[in-house]
Parts: sequence; C-alpha cells; structure tokens
Amino acid sequence: MEIVKLKHRNALLVLSLVLISFSSKGQPNTSTATQTHSYIADVTSVFPNPERGWHNRRNVNGRDRKGDRDYSDVSAAGHTLVHSYLRLDDYKNTDTLPQFYLDDIQKTLDAVRTYGLKIILRPTHVWSESPSVPETRIVKHIEQINAVLSANVDVICHLEAGYLGKWGEWHSGRYTELSNRKDGDTRYRIIKRILDTTPNTLPIVMRYPMHIREILDELPVPLGSEPLTQIQRDRLGHHNDCFLFDKHDRGTYSRLNLWFGNKTLEQQKLYTFNLITSYGGNKMVGGETCSPAIDRINDTQNEMAEANWTEINLDFWGDAIDMWKKRWLPATGNDPAEWEFDRISRKLGYRLRMIDAAFPTSATAGESFTIAANLNNDGYASVVKQRPIFVVFDNGTDRYNIELTNVDVRTWVSGTIALSPQKVNLPLDMASGTYKLALWLPDASANLRSRPAYSIRFANKDVWDAAKGYNVLTESLIIRK
Repeated sequence: MEIVKLKHRNALLVLSLVLISFSSKGQPNTSTATQTHSYIADVTSVFPNPERGWHNRRNVNGRDRKGDRDYSDVSAAGHTLVHSYLRLDDYKNTDTLPQFYLDDIQKTLDAVRTYGLKIILRPTHVWSESPSVPETRIVKHIEQINAVLSANVDVICHLEAGYLGKWGEWHSGRYTELSNRKDGDTRYRIIKRILDTTPNTLPIVMRYPMHIREILDELPVPLGSEPLTQIQRDRLGHHNDCFLFDKHDRGTYSRLNLWFGNKTLEQQKLYTFNLITSYGGNKMVGGETCSPAIDRINDTQNEMAEANWTEINLDFWGDAIDMWKKRWLPATGNDPAEWEFDRISRKLGYRLRMIDAAFPTSATAGESFTIAANLNNDGYASVVKQRPIFVVFDNGTDRYNIELTNVDVRTWVSGTIALSPQKVNLPLDMASGTYKLALWLPDASANLRSRPAYSIRFANKDVWDAAKGYNVLTESLIIRK
C-alpha cells in the first residue's frame, strides 16, 4: 500500500494489509465502531467511463481525413473513445515514413489527451484493394509508428494489429492465406514485432480468432524468432468487424475449421469467449457491425456478455445501430425494460456498482482503520487495463490517498465482487475533524491520474464527485487526535 498526502505534508508512512472476517453479504465485524453503509443503485443512467463504450470514427491522418482535431462533440455525447485508421497508402513503396507523418500522429494524440479521451488505432497500407507490401517494409513502419505510440501510450486504449489485408483486416492480401505455413510465420513475426515495440500495458487486438489461435496455440515459433512471453500472450484480444452478420459473422469464425480441427462453430466461438488472461481479467474485445441487415440481432446480449465486449463502433454500420435503437428489451436481472441501444450503452465494458461497505464512523489518527465492501459488475466485461484503487480521506484542506496494492480491479469480472477487508494505519499527523471517505480508481498513468475524466465512476446515486473524480462512501467520517 502507498499513502499519498496532498498539501504541505511529506511524511513517509508504513501500511499493513490484514484480512479479517467479513461475510459475503457485507455484514460488519463484531466491533461496535463499525457500521455497514448501503448505497442506492443506478441501473438506468448512461454516463461516461474511461476505456469503454461506443467509439466515434475519425480518420485523423493521411487520406480520407475527416474534420479537424476538435473532439468536443465526442465528449459532449458522453463518449470516451475515438477510433482512427493510420493510413499508409502513400508510403507502401518506401521504407522510411516522413517526419511530418509521424508529427501528424503526435498532434492527434495531443488533441485526444486535451479532450480527456482515449484512441483506438489501426495502421493500414491500403483501403479496399489487395496489398502487397513486403514484410521487411511492414516491420520498419511498425518500428517508426510504435515509437510515437509508445511515447503516448497513456491515451491509447488499444491497438488493432492492422497492416495486412484490405482495411488492415488480415484478409484478401499478401501474408493472409491461412493454409500457407510460410504466411503463418510472417504473421507471427509481425505480431511479435508489434508486441516487442510497444509497452506491455497496451492491448493488441486481432481480427480473426483463427489467427489468434495459430499464434498462441498451433504453429511452432518460426526459426530465428523468440516465443511470446506470457505477458505478451495476455495482451492479444479480438476485434470482430462483422458482428452478428450471419452465423459465422461473415468469416470471422472459420468455415473451413482450419486450426480448429473438427471443432464445431459453437466450439470455435467458445475459444473466443474463453480468451481469459493469466491474471483473471478479460482481454480487449470490440469491433463493429458490417451490414444494414443483421441476421442474428437476437443474439446481441448473449454474445456481448459471453465474449466480454468492451467497445464498438457507433458510426458503422448506421442501419445496424438503428436496429438496436428500435428493439425493445424486457426487464431482466438488474436491467430495466428499455431500448437495446441504451442497454448496450450502459453495459459495454465494466459497470461497477457499490452494494454496501463496512467501516467505522470514527477513527483515531495514527491508529488502524478497516474498510470492506461488496460490489457488483453489471457490465459485459471487466476493467481490461491495470489501474490502482485508493481509499481517500479528504477534509477539504488535506487529502490522503492510500493505495490498496493487493487489489487488482481487472479481476472484477461480471457479477458479484467482494472487496476483502483492508486494515491500514492512519497517518499520525492527520488533523482532527470531519472527512469524506471515498474510493478512487484513477488512470494508471501519472500523467492522467489527477484528471477526473480518466477515473472510474460507480453506478450509484449520490456518490460521484465529478470535481475530484472519486466515489464518496460517506461525508461524515470523524478523525480524532
């Protein structure tokens, strides 16, 4: 654990983590000073949270650039994600990208940061034609682009592998033939180079489960290449760019069963649904629809939940989005009766809701303080990327942030969550008086940590402090000397 004291204090303090008995229903321990506080659920509101939800499409460099770098409409709509292709059409015949191209990417990332957003990126050498860019040139472009991306990883939600095939979708082009072992070796080297030249905190998503499976499970490591580390394996997720088109999602799932042996379609889908990382959280899954006619619209909720969808394109395909806006769903579980578009808007990614928390109504500076809680994740997926969680004590002048270093919020998958009781030592020099007690889940990056737009809001009424970016458990905690 770590204590961070804001304003005029720099004492180093030692905390200890102690697990004590606390029932799964949130009942307090036998201490008369501890009370259980219940919180009012908000099961209907759609509000912004970082690294999840609908993404807006903006082509921000190269050909077909749309608009400028004013993302105020994205923020105003309550969205936190934009998506952009990195168009490389003009450079498919040259190894070295011009500096102005790289500078253009940097300006885009600066604008994303200014507006409190994150971006999803996909490099592509061609649009609708079949590409034939050689592997050596692809690798050089990867290295140049990823140097810029790595320096700005704080505002990149995730990276779509791109480069190969039409639209960077790994079909209809050089190195995309599934039955060609030599192509498979090239695909491995390209993914390995993408992973090696980006931080381990950046998820990489691939278009087809067949390609994910061949890299992770089927093909031997090509001669001269290193195997993927476990951390790198954990970073590989999936973007389904023809969601619900037909039973195979227009070839997303293999009709030839290549790399899947005699696996049925449902078994192939199960492989995607089970893309769980070694730490227990979910890999990044997102994408878009691709036709005005969705054959399997009735499967939306089941498949988004089973595959742990975190984000999806709002701008394509428009007719498909309209189908969700016109489809009425009955109430079920914690979800009210509503239009499917609204349910998707709420449940994409994580949606953390406080049920109750147990903690003392008063405490003494320099002594111990214990807190435990029960929550629920009403979303389709967990928090994908690592982020800290702090218990905050704030009296309006002094603020103490105590990090719970043994808690990994990525493991808070859909369903009930028990935050084990945490015992911490309060600072000896805390001023007496009344404090707010809060839970704070800021961005992992020090550059973004102080910005509320990058902190997680709970799905409860009357707990969110928009100015501070934390979730208030009580405003009347008494600290005594």
